[in-house]
Amino acid sequence: MSEENINIEKQEFKAGLTERVIAVLMWPVSFLYASMFFENEGTWNIMFVIFGGFFIILAEIMYFKKKRSIESVAVLIMAVITITSVCLPGEHVFSTGQRAFFAHLFAVYWALCRANMLSNGETSHMMVWDGIMGFFVIPFSNFFINIRTIITLIKTSDNDKRRKAIPAVLLASLTAIILFAVAISYLMHADANYSAMMQRVGGFIRIDINEELAAKLAFTVIISMYIYGLIGGCYRAEPDNARIRGDRIKNKLASLQKVPAKVWIVFIAIFSIFYALFFIMQGRYLINAFIMELPNGFTYSQYARKGFGDMCGVTIVNFILLWLLIRTSESSEREVTIAGIVLNVESMLFSLIGFLKIMMYIDAYGFTPLRLQSVWAAGVLIFACICTSINMLTGRKTAKMWFMGSAGTLAILSII
Repeated sequence: MSEENINIEKQEFKAGLTERVIAVLMWPVSFLYASMFFENEGTWNIMFVIFGGFFIILAEIMYFKKKRSIESVAVLIMAVITITSVCLPGEHVFSTGQRAFFAHLFAVYWALCRANMLSNGETSHMMVWDGIMGFFVIPFSNFFINIRTIITLIKTSDNDKRRKAIPAVLLASLTAIILFAVAISYLMHADANYSAMMQRVGGFIRIDINEELAAKLAFTVIISMYIYGLIGGCYRAEPDNARIRGDRIKNKLASLQKVPAKVWIVFIAIFSIFYALFFIMQGRYLINAFIMELPNGFTYSQYARKGFGDMCGVTIVNFILLWLLIRTSESSEREVTIAGIVLNVESMLFSLIGFLKIMMYIDAYGFTPLRLQSVWAAGVLIFACICTSINMLTGRKTAKMWFMGSAGTLAILSII
């Protein structure tokens, strides 16, 4: 055999039975997702939950032989909670659109966890990079893998037995669909509420040849290739490759460590001086937050809203500054650690002030969805400050602890 034939043989695309079945099933599932954009409130919510269930089931089948981590189970629970929350009636802390957005985040991150494709093997300070990989790099780099997998179904191969089984598989699938329809019709006849729910779910199916159907089919193609690109791409990729890519990013970050530590220390000192000046000027006003006493000339609403976003914004700026301090300083001197802790304490103070102001408002007027969101946001920032302090003082990795705490509470709030 010539070298050219060897190269061709190595490049031949092959897909297993599981990949082929899921590649085909991904199309009707994606059609369900595409149809949601043309439905009204109340119908698309149920369709979204059904789609989320199919997504999890298909991914679980694909990754059945992959080792399941405890973290993937935890993220799966969060994904199920947020997906289910989308169809819950009534007023909630987060809007329906926000809950659907969170469900997407959890679902994609769960797929990465389940396939063991996190760059550090688990949630770490590389979580932003993992998110980029899950939402963009993996799906789009494997965008056409769905088509290539389906082609293997009809492509002539040496395995005549498997090729000849295709008509039988299609016939079995058609029979199962017919039996499913008969079973559902019996259940709909037996219970009026169940019948009404199924009619709402099935309301999106329109066979009319019109612009809406064409748009649904176009979206279906894109969505199917994107989702299978994520699931199939993670399935085919080696976990070690994810670690190698993560190490490359870490090495590139390490190459940024060229800024003399004293430069950042000077900047942080300047920040701290102006923060101290702010605390002095706002002294009595800020102390009122700690003693839960309303300042003169303010209503509870004015006091809670004034500066809350600014306090959180300054905290985020400080986190960016702290990241630059840690990642670009050419040395890890003791002074760098002290400067980082000082900045982190100031961040915690800003977040705590915002938290206490909102709590005072809630104490006076009670909870509302927006106020709960504000409490959660401030709490997440305070928790981030605590985790960062632990990391700087002990060297313990706390990114996973922060993620689990923040994501877990977000999932719980989605159903409240």
